[in-house]
Parts: sequence; structure tokens; C-alpha cells
Amino acid sequence: MKARIVIGANYGDEGKGTVVANYTKNSNNVLNILTNGGAQRGHSILTKDGNITFQHFGAGTYHGADNYYSRYFILNPMQFVKEYKSLIVKPKNIYRDLSCRWSTPYDSMANLISEEQKGTHASCCMGIWNTIKRYNEIPILNYDDFIKNEDFQLQYLFNIKKYYEKNLIIPEKWKDIWNSDILVFNFINDCYFMYNKTIVKNLCELTYDELIFENGQGLLLSDNGKDTYDTTPSNTGILYSLELLKELNVNDITAHYVTRPYLTRHGDGVLMNQLFRKNISSDVNEDRTNHYNDFQGEFRYGLLDINDLHKRINENAGNIKYELEVTHCDEMDRINDFKKLFKNINIYSSPLV
Repeated sequence: MKARIVIGANYGDEGKGTVVANYTKNSNNVLNILTNGGAQRGHSILTKDGNITFQHFGAGTYHGADNYYSRYFILNPMQFVKEYKSLIVKPKNIYRDLSCRWSTPYDSMANLISEEQKGTHASCCMGIWNTIKRYNEIPILNYDDFIKNEDFQLQYLFNIKKYYEKNLIIPEKWKDIWNSDILVFNFINDCYFMYNKTIVKNLCELTYDELIFENGQGLLLSDNGKDTYDTTPSNTGILYSLELLKELNVNDITAHYVTRPYLTRHGDGVLMNQLFRKNISSDVNEDRTNHYNDFQGEFRYGLLDINDLHKRINENAGNIKYELEVTHCDEMDRINDFKKLFKNINIYSSPLV
């Protein structure tokens, strides 16, 4: 068994989906592990069937990979149902760790309302930070216990609703949906749907020729323990994957750090060496999949300092062997610059997978 760990080297949006899909395409009997974060990720691949964005599923799904939600991944039943029904290729098997945290509509709505009130574009509004804080502050049920305790489901969701109402003023325009019985009914149905489509397994119980860990976000967004627009509430590097691999007898481990020849970032937050796209290179195209949206604001660009990139990758990888995956090379040729510092480089000029 071998393991590949695909990690964003910058602020996210580096092309992790393309890299995961490429390695899955060339492998048999592969398990695509969603390592961290939750459905706020958006990993896009360009295929003969058009552009596909994966949030609650791995980008290897398109090439037939089974999926696994690690204990560090936050489930979202609503997004799961929406995305599952839209998949061109559905996984034969979808596994999850029993201890996965899970989000409710109230986590997502509270996230969105807070962003509106602050006037910021710092969140995908999937309720990730909200879910984590809620888990730390009020009694919780794991997903299976929620499903099996039908008599307590409404009360449990009501408790979460009241938890947010203590600290959040619900605007008038939100009250109808916030207090909707239909919302609760539909959410519970979504919970049953995901429950019936997924299988609870420890990773050590599964046997595959290859494991592909698909991280969300990037190294420059890794958790600093604070709810800020500069970070995401998970470790975005190699740590979680190595923790999971301790349970397995895997000796062949390779980390794959993904970057473009330039920097990108969604919305608010620090972006090193920010420039207008045209001032980076006249060949840098407007991004195919990342456009303005009300949640994340503008998609921004900046110059990539390769020395800084080399330093943070080495610090994160430690003793684990790694390869650099450079996407969007058709837009900006810096391969000779990368080769001065990196030994093993894979180049992606066409995004088609």
C-alpha cells in the first residue's frame, strides 16, 4: 500500500483537484480520503464532461475512487445530498469515521448572518468555525446517535437553534427560514439520506492499493487557534494525514505540494505581494472556476516568492519525501526558477483530466 498526501502550498485554489484526479486516473483500487476541513472546499477539475467542482466528495470521484471522510472532516448532510445527486460518477463506497463532526442549517445560517453583519468576505458560509465552537460549548450527539434517537432529533436541533439565539440577533429577513419547520424536516431527511449512503469504518479496516489524502485550503491558511479571516480552523499541512497513517502499515508515503506559478486568494485577508493579474504576466488568464461571489468577494492575485515557498514546504514536510506539483504552467513559465530549489517537479500545462 502506498499513500499520497496532496497539500495546497499557499492560500488554497492551487489546483489540488487536478492533481488528485490525475493520480487517481492512473491508479487502481484507490481510496480518496478527505482529510480536513469540510464542504467549504471547492476543488475543481476540467473534464470532457465540463468543469466539475467537488466540495463534499474527493476530486478522484470522477475516475471511480471510493471516498473516506476522516475524523478531521466536518460532515454537511445538506451539501452531501445536493452534490451526490449531481455527480456524474458516484463512488461505489463512501466511508466515514464515526467521530466526524457534522453541521446543521443553523451553523451555516449563523455563519452567513455574522458575515453580513460584519460586512466581510472571509468565509464560504458553510458554518465550519460555528460547528467547531458549538461542539466545544454544548452537549453533542455523534451522527449515528442522532439518526437512531428519533424522539430526540427535534429537541437536539432546537437546542442548537437556541444556542445561536443567545448570542446572535436574527435579522427580520432571516426569521422565516430560521424558524421554518420545513427546513428542519428537510434537514432530517438529508441526514437519513447521507446515513444510508455512507458506511462507518476505521481507516485501518479498509484495504486499498493506494490512499490519496486530499487536503483542503493551503499552508498559508493553517489554523492559528483564532477565528480570523486569515486562517481556517484546521491544520492544512501534513499533520492530520500522518496521524491517520500511524494506524496503518504504510511505508511508501509521498507528499505532493501544489502551487501555481503565482499566488491567488479569495476574499478578505492578507495576500503577500498582491498585484493586478495583468501586472503579474500578460499570459495569466482570468481563473476558469473562481469568480466573484457574495460570500468570498474578489479572487485576487499576487507574485509567488519561490524561496518562501521552498521554506514553508520543507518545514511542513519534515522527513517525508515530497514532490512539487506546479499547475497553470501554460499561463506562466517559471519552471527553471522552481528547479533551482526543488528536485522533483511535476508540471501541469493543460487542466484537462
